[in-house]
Amino acid sequence: MTTKRIIHMSVGFLLTAVLISAMSACGTVDTNVESSEVISEQSEVSFPTEQEIVSIESEESTSEMTTSTLLEAYSISTDELENFGYWLYMPENPTENMPLIVYLHGASGRGEDLNLVVADEDFPKYLHTGELGNVRAYVLIPQLPAQLRSWSDIGDSLYSLIQKTVSELSIDEKNISLAGFSMGGTAVWELAAEYPDLFSRIAPLAGSARGVLEQVSVLQEIPVRAFVGAADTVIAPNSSEQMVTELKKAGADAEINVLDGADHVSVPSLVCHDESICLVEWLIGADT
Repeated sequence: MTTKRIIHMSVGFLLTAVLISAMSACGTVDTNVESSEVISEQSEVSFPTEQEIVSIESEESTSEMTTSTLLEAYSISTDELENFGYWLYMPENPTENMPLIVYLHGASGRGEDLNLVVADEDFPKYLHTGELGNVRAYVLIPQLPAQLRSWSDIGDSLYSLIQKTVSELSIDEKNISLAGFSMGGTAVWELAAEYPDLFSRIAPLAGSARGVLEQVSVLQEIPVRAFVGAADTVIAPNSSEQMVTELKKAGADAEINVLDGADHVSVPSLVCHDESICLVEWLIGADT
């Protein structure tokens, strides 16, 4: 019961009492009967205490908070794209020089509706619903337009978006990580090879490293955590396995996690929900 409802009820009872008193003075009502019924009816009403009112208002506020989104939608214009949409996650109580995670979605997220990006069982959805808790980093999640087939088609726009985000927020430029799934996982390998000085860590999920197998010398300074499904028939895991093997031979900090029995689409869910993997903590450098 809200405070406004209590006020309305109190005014109603007061008016009733005044009316009975007036009718009694005119001799039109038997006060011994009617007033006792009114008193009995009033006695059945239980008014909440001030503490209970505060508790009710607190519950309403909590309900509103749990339904609010953790992501904000934005868009920018670049030389390549007139309308480049993206989600931005802003951590609670941000401090100076926060990490930045850039995440690239798979093919099903393409389009002009940002809701497509958070629809699948993937990192953006879990961030959106709050399943990942309070991530201590800014997270940038762009959307690839429907007419494009690869993130590499807009590498310059991605770079511009990252630089814009860094310039407007207090972000540690030496702590920008890149991750992505499927088509986005492939782009993680490719963009890291194109901008090796931009990213502090990369985590390709179920992506193909076939296009960068000859660029070990370029990638060997970037820590890598790759994840593939052993039963993936969409993007075979062998190129990522080969790439990580070559990186390790070169002395790089590179590891690959082959998920037993996992098909293509199940990789993000398994990785994000496995507490032993701690992907988010690794991406922000919490364990380094």
